[in-house]
Amino acid sequence: MAEKAVFPKTHCVPIPEGVDAATAATVPASTLTALFALRCGAKLQPDETVLIHGATGFAGKLAIQVARLLGAQRVIGTGRSAAQLAKLCELGADAVIDLKQSDEALVEAFKQEAGASGYQVILDFVWGHPTELLLEALVPRELSFARHRIRFVQIGEMAGPTISLPAQALRTSGLELLGAGSGITPEAVAEGTILVWEWIKAGKLQADIEQVPLKDVESAWKRTDVYGKRIVIVP
Repeated sequence: MAEKAVFPKTHCVPIPEGVDAATAATVPASTLTALFALRCGAKLQPDETVLIHGATGFAGKLAIQVARLLGAQRVIGTGRSAAQLAKLCELGADAVIDLKQSDEALVEAFKQEAGASGYQVILDFVWGHPTELLLEALVPRELSFARHRIRFVQIGEMAGPTISLPAQALRTSGLELLGAGSGITPEAVAEGTILVWEWIKAGKLQADIEQVPLKDVESAWKRTDVYGKRIVIVP
């Protein structure tokens, strides 16, 4: 920590008037993560269905809102916290999937919420075993060609850094695996940053932020009740 820090001008963005420092320090980065994944990587189209896998974290809740703001027809979120899952519908989710189920029940839940039209875009903040089950659910059980493309953007690894990827998960599912940085250009960064500031100023993004005085930084660091929110240390 330092009272002052030096950055190149190219790495600095002015904070618009009316945006408080805590919001500026937390919301734009996580919002841009979802925006770039949906716009640049998945190239989300109007009226598509989006699954936010790991939507109960701070970034995941913002991703739900970004998907809705970009015109997704249906938005579904997954997570393990019952309290945070309950909040997702208030943020724009049409349905939620609790990851604290048996493997068999979770695969069935993924299939059920996909419906007849399936998922067109998936943002994955989870990876690990829950994502293995999600991929299993995407494999058609009948003999057929892929019904449509599924643009799967890998962002985080809350459940582990590796997965086992069966060949059949790619053959007939229409699955296309992308990294979070796919398709991002300097122009997209500039345009996205302007858009996110506009959303913030217009009050279109909700985020759970708690400001903690610097004198309490030690106790804040040890807290275990901060899932789904951001702690901002202030002077």
